[in-house]
Amino acid sequence: MLPKTTIMLFATFLMLSGCYIVPVEQQQPARRAASPVVDWKNVTIRATGQGAPPERSVNAAQARIMTSRAAKLDALRNLLEQSYGVNISARSNVRDFILKNDSVKSRVDAYIRGAKVIHTIYHDDGGVEVEVEVTLKQNFRNLF
Repeated sequence: MLPKTTIMLFATFLMLSGCYIVPVEQQQPARRAASPVVDWKNVTIRATGQGAPPERSVNAAQARIMTSRAAKLDALRNLLEQSYGVNISARSNVRDFILKNDSVKSRVDAYIRGAKVIHTIYHDDGGVEVEVEVTLKQNFRNLF
């Protein structure tokens, strides 16, 4: 009978011989002509935002300014959602097979430059609607 170490050595040799890598001859890729440079056109995106007057304001002028600012920020957020996209996270708490708490949060983490206010509409109830636009150029596409 063979010693245990000889059997282990022979088994190891058999296992390692199955791991031999066969070299494969690689073909050289065919040379292609240089691809033409794509001239992307500028894209203009528009978005609207709404603002409601706050309940606690000192006077009507302050309420109007705060409402205009809220509408502009809402419009810019909508503009960013169109250009960059939105991260949405959801969380639900269930206890004893009954839904206790459900929350959905959206988050836009981006930077925008060059957005212009196209027009502002002041409604009779104190609400404000703002439309903004931005032109996305070639350097925006290079980010992605």
